Amino acid sequence: MVRSPLGSVVSLVFLLFVTHAAVHAQINFGVNALRGANEALTTWGELGKYLSAELGQPVHIVPLKVMDLVAEVVLKDIRFALVNPVQMVHMQEIFQATPLVSLNSPLGPRFAGVIIAKKGSGITHAEALKGKKVVGMSKTAAAGYMLQAYHLLKRGIDVHKDFASFQQAQKQDDLVMLVQRGVADAAFVRSGLLEDMEKEGKLKVADFEVVDQKSGDNFAPVHTTVLYPEWYVAATAKTDVALAQRVKAALLRLTSTTEVARIARINGFVEPLALDEWKSVVAALRIGLSDR
Repeated sequence: MVRSPLGSVVSLVFLLFVTHAAVHAQINFGVNALRGANEALTTWGELGKYLSAELGQPVHIVPLKVMDLVAEVVLKDIRFALVNPVQMVHMQEIFQATPLVSLNSPLGPRFAGVIIAKKGSGITHAEALKGKKVVGMSKTAAAGYMLQAYHLLKRGIDVHKDFASFQQAQKQDDLVMLVQRGVADAAFVRSGLLEDMEKEGKLKVADFEVVDQKSGDNFAPVHTTVLYPEWYVAATAKTDVALAQRVKAALLRLTSTTEVARIARINGFVEPLALDEWKSVVAALRIGLSDR
């Protein structure tokens, strides 16, 4: 069969239309909405604008609920996502997602967990936590539960057997205040939080004990655990490899002086750090997607 000239032209126009649509299609970029959707959009909205300009393609920032992030990535056609390390482990192992870059915070690309108690309580080491009322976040919270639970597990202490009680809260700031008011004996929080709250005039770091306090590792904030890799930007399995590389290159070009970094309070991104340490934590604590 001989194709008519008109048919060939129509086919070419259709092909060009499809190609143009694919190149300029909206890219959904998910972010953890730790303090709600509005805060997430305020923090990361500028990143969407930056990537849109760099790629020549609209990048839409999609706030995702922390507890359901992995499921939402699948349901909302997310191609890229800023995720915590635990989410990255699950996304890589279950959905073959690829870690593109690691977040570089003002403190560097690693962070730690802190176990705090009130000054003068005598709770300065792990053993002293036995029989105490402790508060933290959900089981999937990296530095609000997992790092501390793993630290204690290696010292023979079970969070759910050796404390008088272990209660969860929704915000890490609230955990600190529960200890300050004497409602709880100790709390699990992320490194840097006490220092941030001191800058905000809410407390003084010196008013707290730091259980098993670490030193000598060139990490300024008070901390209990060893240091672990920061958050990651992941590319989902269905993301085009060439597009993923372009996004990675754009993220690595960000510096601490850019508007994106200033608003998000980061120093940019670095090559992805190995996930091995986090995989050990997840395996030891047997944390799965259904845990809360």
